[in-house]
Amino acid sequence: MYFKQFSCKLSSSITGHEIQSQFHCYDHLIEKTVNGYILIDGETTSYQSIDEARDYLCQAQYSEHIEQDLAKDLYEELADTTVADIIREYHDVKITDTLIESYRELAASKIFTVDPIAQRIRELNSFDYLVENKIDYQLNDGSIIAISKETQSIINNLLQNNKDVVTHMRESKENFLSVIDMLKE
Repeated sequence: MYFKQFSCKLSSSITGHEIQSQFHCYDHLIEKTVNGYILIDGETTSYQSIDEARDYLCQAQYSEHIEQDLAKDLYEELADTTVADIIREYHDVKITDTLIESYRELAASKIFTVDPIAQRIRELNSFDYLVENKIDYQLNDGSIIAISKETQSIINNLLQNNKDVVTHMRESKENFLSVIDMLKE
């Protein structure tokens, strides 16, 4: 038995469909069943052909890269003096290129943070808001949350010295919402 045959047979036992062919595209597995179904990572899709599924994944991958590159480029275009001025508002420290770059990367990453400097830097980027007057963050589980500036301010005040809680909130949408619910009580 060849590897490709073995791989199809193994996938057949996992998905419950008899697999005719398999292709990898951007870390995803596209499979065609003998019944004509197209699966992406074991999930049945409405695509009629492997080419359609591949085009979808290519477009999704391309869009994701463009969005990330655009956000990163916009942060890199911020003047060093602007970022340095924001840092000076909150900290009396020696401002280095490394510190400025660290804050740019933190802001561009969209990771949930209570750091007011990263939030102020994000405010300078008009493309950084999914919903008007909301700040969006990407959590470790891949979910995206958007909160109002008021909610962000409350979280900052209550959790500024609680890095463990902030780390817990970053893990998943469920963790984030459970902490928000506790803060409301």
